[in-house]
Amino acid sequence: MKVCHVTNKHEPKDIRIFHKECVSLAAAGHDVWLVEKGDSEELHGVHIVGCGEAPKSRRRRMTAFARSVYETAAGLDCEVYHLHDPELLPYGMKLKRRGKKVVFDSHEDVPAQILDKYWIPKPLRKAVAATYKAYETHVVKRIDAVVAATPHIGEQFEGRARKVVVVNNYPKLDDITFHDTPFEERDAIVCYAGGINELRGEKVMVEAMRDVQGTLVIAGDHEVMEIGGGSDI
Repeated sequence: MKVCHVTNKHEPKDIRIFHKECVSLAAAGHDVWLVEKGDSEELHGVHIVGCGEAPKSRRRRMTAFARSVYETAAGLDCEVYHLHDPELLPYGMKLKRRGKKVVFDSHEDVPAQILDKYWIPKPLRKAVAATYKAYETHVVKRIDAVVAATPHIGEQFEGRARKVVVVNNYPKLDDITFHDTPFEERDAIVCYAGGINELRGEKVMVEAMRDVQGTLVIAGDHEVMEIGGGSDI
């Protein structure tokens, strides 16, 4: 199949989108295209179509840039379109009307996430979350499937989407270096990999380590934070 993954928000060569999904599809013999911000290139069998630098303005990224990304993707005339951002849902409807197979990849529980968005005035968050969920339901009932990043997210689409498949964000097996040291002989280390900020539980992880004899290793994009207590980070 000729498959196109589309994102207007994620960083170029995102781990889930590019490495786990696009590269895996290409290795399975499909003709895979990825439309995203950044530059165009051919990598690991994937045709990356760059749409340039994304606007710094959140509003422009969610409107004008999303439309530009969609138009670029639609021009490729693929059989399947796999969308990765909520602001692309309206274009999923357009692609469906053009006879394409359309999949929405829900990386987060977006209605719940909206309740914590600092840039939305707090009194409006519940109304915005409810409005988004109603529109999301309208779309996923009409497109072909939802791919969810966790079982919890998948459960949120049961009864709303035509088809739900959970694809967990597990490491690829060939990315893991196995070793023979028994667990009881290894250092006591807890590791978190991903975005590092308060919404993703940075403070909760630190607090959880206060009564644990061991080391917490956090790896990923981060914001500066002050940490108290005796845990090693």
